[in-house]
Amino acid sequence: MAEWLIEAIEAGALAQNYTRLLQIEINDGCVTGARLRDTLSGAEFAVTANQIVNASGPWVDAVTAASGLNAERMIGGVKGSHLVLPRFAEAPKQAIFAEAADGRMVFVIPWNEQILVGTTEVEDSGDPGDARPTGGEIDYLMTSFQRFFPQSGITRADVRYAFSGVRPLPLSPGRKASAVTRRHIIYDHMPDGAAGLFSIIGGKLTTAAALAREAVKKMGIPVPEPEPVTGIVPAGEVEETCRQWAQLAAGKAGIRTASAEAIAEWHGRRAMSIAAAAARDEALRVPLCRHTLHIVAEATEAFAHECAVTLGDVLLRRVPVALGPCWSESCTREAAQAIGRAAGWGQSEIGRQIENFEEERARFLHPQGGN
Repeated sequence: MAEWLIEAIEAGALAQNYTRLLQIEINDGCVTGARLRDTLSGAEFAVTANQIVNASGPWVDAVTAASGLNAERMIGGVKGSHLVLPRFAEAPKQAIFAEAADGRMVFVIPWNEQILVGTTEVEDSGDPGDARPTGGEIDYLMTSFQRFFPQSGITRADVRYAFSGVRPLPLSPGRKASAVTRRHIIYDHMPDGAAGLFSIIGGKLTTAAALAREAVKKMGIPVPEPEPVTGIVPAGEVEETCRQWAQLAAGKAGIRTASAEAIAEWHGRRAMSIAAAAARDEALRVPLCRHTLHIVAEATEAFAHECAVTLGDVLLRRVPVALGPCWSESCTREAAQAIGRAAGWGQSEIGRQIENFEEERARFLHPQGGN
């Protein structure tokens, strides 16, 4: 996703992080712009536009409601929860997909030096920002995991953390979540008195590029023909390419090969940009914490090119080492000092970033789930 963001900015897009849409402005049945708020400074501002795409995921209905549209509800939120478990002796080295006892597919994936297990499907009509796994969901995933790996020795007490997200599926009353289409829908709000407003319902990451082209066509913007074809690259070729990037990055930046491999795995071709920055400044070659292979140059790359603003942006979303097995408060302090020096933060700002980060991380991690 970060790579798409970078490509969009390079193509001329203006990305505004930490910006809340307050209202879509409509005049005489047509979109005229939007009012926005910078959530860090509190400043409000307006933009003019005659077309807007409401691609806010599970918040699609909230956006239309805030804008005064008398539109019918479009989203039937379905929550998916995940567990993160420690590695074990026979842990898989590749992703595994298998059927749970109820016939649903459950995956077990090596991730961030741990094991990621998911996912559930539970109807959720609450605030998507408050989504969290229930105890029942954690039990369901643990039962499935133990069925797949009965000799692992992993129990519920070993769950490192759990988290949830809400899929913005089309509202489908009376249908099981598994039966609701994952195909995207682009809804034109002209009948609702908002010509030029389009809402995206459903869809998934694997079809996001096709959705983007379709949305652009709806807006009357020419799309190059023939359309790009997405190819399937064998895993071996991907691994070999990453190894080549890692070798180049290690030589360019003067860092360990293992560190360069970790950077190439997470950042792909951007690894060379990170290596170039690290080569120029020894402070950028410092590990984010003493347990990780990832370095400060990855944080400065996130600030410079991936719209990161806070410590949480870097450590939880761009270079998510804080979701790894080692992380502790001492890791947070160590990373904050190293990143802060590179970013030019004073000690008071570093302290503020640490406090905000710890609160954000605690909100995200739910070791034993809710009720």
